[in-house]
Amino acid sequence: MTNIIPAFLSVIILISTMGTYPKVSSENAKATPTGIVYEQIGNSIDSYIEEREAGLASCEVSVFGRDGIIYNGYYGYADIENNVPADEQTVYEWGSTSKILVWISVMQQWEMGAIDFEEDIRTYLPDGFLTKLKYHEEKITMLDLMNHKAGFQESFFENQEAAPGDVYDSLEDAVRACECYQAYHVGEYTAYSNWGTALAAYIVERTSGLDYVTYVNQNIFTPLGMDHSSIDPQQKDNEWVAQKRHELKCYCRFADPRDNEDFGECRYAVQLFPAGACVSTLADLSALGQALVAEDCPLFENSNTRDEMFSATSYYGDTDVAKNCHGLWTNEYKVETLGHGGNTAGCTANLEFDPLSGLGVAILTNESGETAFCNGIPVLLYGHYTDREDYKHYDGNCGDISGVYYSKRSICEGPASGMQYMDSVFPLSKNVDGTYSIKLFGITFNDTLKFIPVGGNQYIYDSNGMEMFVYVKDGIFEIGYMDYVRSNTGAAPTVVNYGFMIFGLICLLTLLIKMIVLVVRKARKLKNKYSKADKMILIQQAIYAVSGIIYALFALVMTGTPTLAFVTVSCIFASFLAVISLANSGMLCINTVKSDVKTRTKIKQYTWAVICLAYFVFIIGMQMYCFWKV
Repeated sequence: MTNIIPAFLSVIILISTMGTYPKVSSENAKATPTGIVYEQIGNSIDSYIEEREAGLASCEVSVFGRDGIIYNGYYGYADIENNVPADEQTVYEWGSTSKILVWISVMQQWEMGAIDFEEDIRTYLPDGFLTKLKYHEEKITMLDLMNHKAGFQESFFENQEAAPGDVYDSLEDAVRACECYQAYHVGEYTAYSNWGTALAAYIVERTSGLDYVTYVNQNIFTPLGMDHSSIDPQQKDNEWVAQKRHELKCYCRFADPRDNEDFGECRYAVQLFPAGACVSTLADLSALGQALVAEDCPLFENSNTRDEMFSATSYYGDTDVAKNCHGLWTNEYKVETLGHGGNTAGCTANLEFDPLSGLGVAILTNESGETAFCNGIPVLLYGHYTDREDYKHYDGNCGDISGVYYSKRSICEGPASGMQYMDSVFPLSKNVDGTYSIKLFGITFNDTLKFIPVGGNQYIYDSNGMEMFVYVKDGIFEIGYMDYVRSNTGAAPTVVNYGFMIFGLICLLTLLIKMIVLVVRKARKLKNKYSKADKMILIQQAIYAVSGIIYALFALVMTGTPTLAFVTVSCIFASFLAVISLANSGMLCINTVKSDVKTRTKIKQYTWAVICLAYFVFIIGMQMYCFWKV
């Protein structure tokens, strides 16, 4: 909580917002997998959240079963500054939890016979719609999209934090504009894809004859009574939700108040909106979960459709451990659950349920990247993997899985492919006690990380309340939504990329110093000491300085995604600098051969000639060669 909220007020809010217990007599004798009797679930969640209130902005929790709501709880503030408590009318962004709506829509179309899971998706698309396929001969099915195994890398043009007005006129326009390059073979890697999900939603438009917003409202929201939900990126389909979203403020809250951040309204538009634009109340998210576990699922005409949706379509490595079930991700606790989490710039959400018992939980928070509640509360209810009755401590030799892994959910080919070595790095180092830490260059990034071996090549990854099943074999690190691949060169790619930026900044600092010296010398009317070769080196330093700054801003600061025009202009500009570098390299060599200078000066000039040539090779050999892949 913030300093402006007195301690006693935080206690009052926890007490005053404690949840309600609907009278569901048939549930009262039941217990969660962790042994919590259903009627005590609220007390357990109250205690759990109270222990972590220093990291609380607001959190809303709905626990449900096949017979309805078991417990609803509202904690903290939707607007801390104005002391507005979170309640049943507070709306939150679902982020990627919205994808559940896409996969339900696909299953409905499959049930009607409009979609065939064995058919190539190009059957449902306009001729020539997919323009960036690397493996044209390989069939891509709807199941490949649902499993995130169609081979697509991240979209270079997707903007998840666009201004509300920067949305496309239609889903088709958005999918066309944000098309991803197919970097991998179909089925080769799990690479989580917002674009692939939006493409699936567009196929639903094509097979149903309805735009996606209308389809979801008619076939999901209305039948379930989700009157306080919106899937439109600007909430045009629900004015009440649009107004309530303006009332929500977003935060990051930590045990140390010095780390806290306030984001204000934090209102952005999701351009590929089926993948993450839903906004709703807790009751509506819970209603979706209840429909999925109900004895008579109202979302489908045939109960077999729901059973089909809950069946596995993707597994971890060569195991029988399910990874994905028709778009729903599995989570390995004491029991196996299905569901989907989500994040936006200001909110985190999660919907999980046990398909066998029907026990489910819906969680919404106004904190970005929140894990203690959205991931910790499911553990409270469902237990740990190591709590399973058939679990035995694994004493086998798992081998050393240390290494630097890079995510396949990144831009791995084409312009900006170097970004994969900067924002998708998973450096894993083995400790003396057999545990692992996320450590790079001797710096530990997460000292709470635990890797618990639970079988051959199998681990439970535990970090800040989040537990995930991990499978590691032959340099492939599978962790739910994405695969990581171990680098044969270790951290060298990361060193090169950051080195390029650092070198550019050093060049900039050097230029500034030389400019100051030049001004001082001119002011004193001293003779200019710079030779022709020195001037060439100055030009090259300027090139590196400008390039380093641009690269640093692009990789570390810019949150928006560049347009094709921006990329085209930047590539032309880079080519111009590359030509100057090549000319500099040649002229430096010629000048050094002809000049009568000291050996030390010759070495410096030849070194810079090589640096000039390296810049040219970098631009032409990587950027320009891969430009077409965008």
